[in-house]
Amino acid sequence: MIKILLAVALLCAAVFLGPRLADSQGFVHIATDNYIVETSLTTAIILALVAFLVLHVLINLLNRSVKLPRSTSRWFTKRRQHKQQLLLGEAFLAYEEGAYQRALGLIRKYGSKGELPASLLFLAAKSAFKLGDLVNCRTYLDQAEQSPLSSQLACHLLRAKLNLKLGNAPAALENLDQVKKDSYTNAITTKLLSECYEQEGEYDKLISLLPQIKKLKLLDDDAYQALTQRTLGALVERTQDSNTVVSLINKLSRAERADASLMTPLITKLVALGDSVNAGKYATSLLKHSGAEPLIEAIATWREAVPAVLAELTRQEKQNQVGAQTNLPLLKALANLELKADKLSEAKAHLKQAFSLGKGPELYLLAAELNERLAQYDEATKFFALAVRDQSFAPAPIEAPQAAEPKADKAQPAAKAEDTKAEAQSA
Repeated sequence: MIKILLAVALLCAAVFLGPRLADSQGFVHIATDNYIVETSLTTAIILALVAFLVLHVLINLLNRSVKLPRSTSRWFTKRRQHKQQLLLGEAFLAYEEGAYQRALGLIRKYGSKGELPASLLFLAAKSAFKLGDLVNCRTYLDQAEQSPLSSQLACHLLRAKLNLKLGNAPAALENLDQVKKDSYTNAITTKLLSECYEQEGEYDKLISLLPQIKKLKLLDDDAYQALTQRTLGALVERTQDSNTVVSLINKLSRAERADASLMTPLITKLVALGDSVNAGKYATSLLKHSGAEPLIEAIATWREAVPAVLAELTRQEKQNQVGAQTNLPLLKALANLELKADKLSEAKAHLKQAFSLGKGPELYLLAAELNERLAQYDEATKFFALAVRDQSFAPAPIEAPQAAEPKADKAQPAAKAEDTKAEAQSA
């Protein structure tokens, strides 16, 4: 719109001034030295405009001629940068494809070690590590640490990862000590620390990291549970103090304390250490909820009696008599605890019922222990042999003893002892 207005204004000015200039064009007189130039004002203005345009064109040509070397240099620079970008992309692709030697070759084409950016120095270090060239790997990492555009955190983390892969956990921990207080790298340092502690067997430090690992979701549920089981298993195996086991249990969350797969090794250790009170407390709490199968299977192997657990299992059997008759793990657990509590009559009945459902080393061992308690050593030996060989064997049904308590067999008259011996032969 503005251009149209300007054009209209110029047209009006031309209409107004044109006739006047045509009648009186003015006069221009230029005298210099021996030369005199005379012309009309209109011609002088036209000549001045033409001279300005010619001068403008000449100046542009001169500027372009002067800038030609600089433009050529810029073109070569852009071409070199484009070539380096292609080399950079090809190097990363070669590394991902597993062509580590080719990746190193492309990196060397990019430039000398002093010219390489930090990203390529890291890539070169990892490629050299994959090729087993630890000398060049360290050289590239040292160069990366000296680079002003590099990251010290990234250097320490990469060194820690590579040392872990070499099985050198102490060296990895030295590097992690430099970065583990940095909140930006909290997740990766926590994961690396857990791997270092597990590799070094420092499970007492690893257990303190478990809540953080779970909070940061560094592992999926299965992997986290497996790590927790390994940690607790290692700590339980080392300790000989029931208070330490209770302390470990207290460090677990409520959900973890309700997990039979995690709690079973801890409770079994309490039983082995003779702490039947705490073992009974934690076991009965688990048995009252579903999913206690791992604990029930472990109870069949306990070497000590736990009255509270036996009472809970007996209560569950009475509540579901039909289901208990076909629950082999429950029958084995009841038989074992009854044997340890010297309730041989009840143990014999449950063991007989268990043999009707299946066979296996655990049942053979329980049958051997029962026969040994009943002074039937030949039969006990047979069952021990079966337990070792795990052979298929169908023993005769175990009849419940008619004596009130076989434990008192040694104090019975000779005739009565012979009767008890005859009954136990069926095992």
